[in-house]
Amino acid sequence: MTTSLSDLDMPVVLPRWVSSGAVEVVSTGKGRAVAGGPEYWDDISIGPVGHRGGPRPWTVRTLARRGCRPRSDGRWTGDPSLDRAAATAVVQLLLQQIPSGLPAESIRRLVNEAGDTGDRVGRRLMDQRTWTRGEADVDGHPFVLWLHRRPEGFAAVADLGLSVLLVHGQVPPDVWVFALLWPEQARAVLDRQRRAGQGVGRA
Repeated sequence: MTTSLSDLDMPVVLPRWVSSGAVEVVSTGKGRAVAGGPEYWDDISIGPVGHRGGPRPWTVRTLARRGCRPRSDGRWTGDPSLDRAAATAVVQLLLQQIPSGLPAESIRRLVNEAGDTGDRVGRRLMDQRTWTRGEADVDGHPFVLWLHRRPEGFAAVADLGLSVLLVHGQVPPDVWVFALLWPEQARAVLDRQRRAGQGVGRA
């Protein structure tokens, strides 16, 4: 992952069940509230450093909350609801299971199935038979965390106020402990790890 973090403008959630040096940025997203307007960060995903190929054991994704903003067509933007974030976490989990090398038609079918499953499971967020309710520790503050388990792995979501937390992977962590870093802190931590991975600044 080589995307520059120099203009990062959103908080980033880091897992605390591993050291900060054991994580790397695996994907990012940017968008605009209105066409032609300023670009801002939508999301950033963190995973275990050095993982290559196959489903990741875990991915921690932070979605920025951007609020309700006017658009040039008279309508407005809005942050997605928590059940939509839950659906996204399930879809991402399922998409990681798709093996490489399949025919295009098979990939399209599996992608569509993942989307349908994510929508169906996300709508059941308040059904405790589908999502068990637990607790995530973010810098010592408790937040409600919803966890969904399925044969492919797990998906979890939490509303942190400033952002929405999505976690998915093969096996849930033993402890749900996180740190919420402001943009300048996140840049320092993640850029330091990236430089170390590239061999810059090593003794």
